[in-house]
Amino acid sequence: MKGLYPKIMLVIGSVFLLTVIAIVMFVYVSESRRIEQEGLARAEDLSHMAFEALYTSMRRGGGREGNREVIARLRELGAFTELRVVKGEPVIRQFGALPDELPRDELDRRGLMGEEVRQIRRENGYRVVRYVMPLPVRPECQRCHEALVGAINGVISAEISLREYEQALLRRRNLLLGTVGGGVLLLGLFTFYALQRLVIRPLRAIQRGTSIIAQGDLEHRLELHTGDELEALAQAFNHMAQRLHRSYGQLAEEQSKLMAAIEASRDPIWISDSNRRIVMVNSALERMTGRSRAELLGQTCRYLLGVHTREGISLCDTSCPFEHPTDGSGKVEGCMPTASGKEAWVEISYGHVRDASGHLRGVIHIVHDLTQRKEIERLKDEFISMVSHELRTPLHHIKGFATTLLQTDVEWDPETQRDFLESINRESDRLSNLVEKILHLSRLEAEGLPMEKEWWRVEDIVDGALQRRRSLVADREVRLALAPDLPSLYVDGREIEVVLINLLENAVKYSEPGTPITVGAELQGEDVVFWVADQGVGIPEEHQAQIFERFYRVDGTRRRVSGTGLGLAICKRIVEAHGGRIWVESEPGVGSTFYFSLPVESGTEEFSQAPVNALELLREVPAETAWGPVDGGGSAWETRRTQELGDAEATGFGGGR
Repeated sequence: MKGLYPKIMLVIGSVFLLTVIAIVMFVYVSESRRIEQEGLARAEDLSHMAFEALYTSMRRGGGREGNREVIARLRELGAFTELRVVKGEPVIRQFGALPDELPRDELDRRGLMGEEVRQIRRENGYRVVRYVMPLPVRPECQRCHEALVGAINGVISAEISLREYEQALLRRRNLLLGTVGGGVLLLGLFTFYALQRLVIRPLRAIQRGTSIIAQGDLEHRLELHTGDELEALAQAFNHMAQRLHRSYGQLAEEQSKLMAAIEASRDPIWISDSNRRIVMVNSALERMTGRSRAELLGQTCRYLLGVHTREGISLCDTSCPFEHPTDGSGKVEGCMPTASGKEAWVEISYGHVRDASGHLRGVIHIVHDLTQRKEIERLKDEFISMVSHELRTPLHHIKGFATTLLQTDVEWDPETQRDFLESINRESDRLSNLVEKILHLSRLEAEGLPMEKEWWRVEDIVDGALQRRRSLVADREVRLALAPDLPSLYVDGREIEVVLINLLENAVKYSEPGTPITVGAELQGEDVVFWVADQGVGIPEEHQAQIFERFYRVDGTRRRVSGTGLGLAICKRIVEAHGGRIWVESEPGVGSTFYFSLPVESGTEEFSQAPVNALELLREVPAETAWGPVDGGGSAWETRRTQELGDAEATGFGGGR
């Protein structure tokens, strides 16, 4: 049975029914006993009345006729079904007796022996009482006949039916039962109505209100005005709902902040419940795994995310947080498959979530992607190894040539000595170039290298880069594709020349000797876009987004070339410092084209004192011009004044990829 109301009604109804039954039974039994007692008392009274009447008649000498007359009058009362006088031995001996005056049964004979007898029997559901009362001889009886005092002259046998009397008493009893039962029933109905009105209805109102509150409507209030404990209970519920609403609001706000922080985190996060099922993930985990929330939520995290060691052993078997419930938090490292199909090296920090009693309710996992850090560490190791090699090689050359020149047992001719000194100078330049490159990148990343911006013509920048690295492209055909009427740029020209020099060095390193290199520039919107194109080995697409990171070098090319992986990183920092961007388009086996853009700024153009160069003399030449190799007699771009060249080669910076 469901519901408080039916239970209360059942209990009260059962109690009330038992009470009614008890009252009715009590009234019925007590009335039945009273009916019996009153009937017997009436029968006894009638018997005594008949005895006195007959005895008086006999005492007055009425004789047989007098007795019959008295009996006739008594029967008229309607109560006696039988009334007769049985004569005893003294009277029979003296006067004789008729047959109906003789004893008929054992009761008459017992009465003649002096015993007063009462017999009760039922006929048709009603009692019939028979009294047999002896007539002893008294002194006054000796006047009529001779007999001893105390002897039994006879008995009066009276049989009285209580039918009519009991019927009257039963009607009275039934009326009483009806009255009592009706009164109790009315009382019960009133009790049920009062209970419904004063208790059940308020309780139902409280039940409905608390159900609404339990379903989440914490602003609902119970309206109850009974002036008793139920109203106090309703007010207590209202106070509780108000406090819950305030606490829930604060909790919801804190939870919203927490969820926003988790969702905004760049680190993938997931939370597992006590059954190891995933109950929450953030967008970063979706992006990393390539699986949607619908695929992840409700699933067990065991093996689902596939975190394992380098040896392929699942961390779920070795380092699962659920296997160490006493630990507060911790971290593990391993490999994890990503949406791209590759594996990322991750560090998973975890913390246990416990309830108020300290039982483990779940675990929160935070994934830190260590792939880039591991890659940087690997690149650093490779860079240190490579730089050590790059430093050691020129040092060995310098040491070797210097040691050779210092030998006292050999006389070196001037030409050989000059050749040795040129080798030493070349290796020194190489060593200086490497050190300067490292220092240059360090200053750029620390934002400690000031940009000395001036107004520069695009032609001057390109010509300066070619002049500073003329020996690098001495055996190459360099094609120029400079658009006419390019605007001047407010830049640090020397730094932009470094960008072009590094791109030229890359083009030379990664293309076959004799293949052409193209240097170009054109206006695109609000930017001037430069490019350097080669016909070399090209760069695979998966490496193109990373080659501008420091120490990054593309392996697996047919030509193994030296380099530090810093050139393109330097280019990126310089271009970005000028508000531009740099990118590459490449196809393996076809070649690469490196682009970088510089914004065009408005202002008064006050050009730096750059010398007139060969490009000024060739403004009438078509936009794309082929430049042949530099020979001993000089070329068009060697028209710069030699004093402007100075030690340009010694201050140039190479690049690598």
